[in-house]
Amino acid sequence: MQPMMNPTPLFWLLDIEAYDYDIGVLKNADMTGKALIASNQLWSILRGDKVYSTLIGPGYFKGVAESGNRRVEINEYLSVLMFDPTALRYDEPVPLVDIINPEVIDPLGTSKVEEIMTIIRDIVVEKGNVLAGDQIARVKGKADIPRLVHYTDLMKRIKVSHVSGVQRARFLLGGTNRPLYAPLIDWFNKRRYNNFLRPKIMALPFGKFASSSDIEVLSDWMLVEKAGMGGSGIDGFREEYEVVMSLIHKNSDSFIFDV
Repeated sequence: MQPMMNPTPLFWLLDIEAYDYDIGVLKNADMTGKALIASNQLWSILRGDKVYSTLIGPGYFKGVAESGNRRVEINEYLSVLMFDPTALRYDEPVPLVDIINPEVIDPLGTSKVEEIMTIIRDIVVEKGNVLAGDQIARVKGKADIPRLVHYTDLMKRIKVSHVSGVQRARFLLGGTNRPLYAPLIDWFNKRRYNNFLRPKIMALPFGKFASSSDIEVLSDWMLVEKAGMGGSGIDGFREEYEVVMSLIHKNSDSFIFDV
């Protein structure tokens, strides 16, 4: 994946399932939930012989953790979502983060009209002894006038209108995903996302929600797609996070709306 010359933040909606997770009040918990995070792209990070995937930007996770007979709801504000794409669930061959079928939304996507050619089948029902080539059925009762059903195929050019990115975002994020989106815009409007150190790192390979200053989790990583462009470790994450935040502020009408 090449560095993006003109990055556009995208909203990523992802299903997450993790095991042996530490959420503080519960250790070694099984966790399921859904994350919403705005990121310019899916990044690869490299440290030694470890390669993980990350999404960097303001986000929110809502889920449930269970350990034995204890069950705890989780609501965490995020700045980074880090996961190992090779880590498989125990019972099915898909990653802990379902990046195979993510819902990805581009609020800056423009609406467009596309012309397509299609075949319109015109079905006609006529009474009497009608001659027609493309017959479907001929019906005649004992005392009824016979009826003939036939059709004509017409090739026509029609226009299909696609909705804009922000319309799609409003529909998807303001509906069933509102429990994820509403807390995100609340924090954004209160400027709490402006400080990179305030949200958490959802570090699935480390099995915990980490601080953004956690050296074990964030230090010494290189963003592969930005190799040679400067910025590594915690500074690299912070720089990319701030790029995303500045782009969202610049286009706030498309990314931040009432729900």
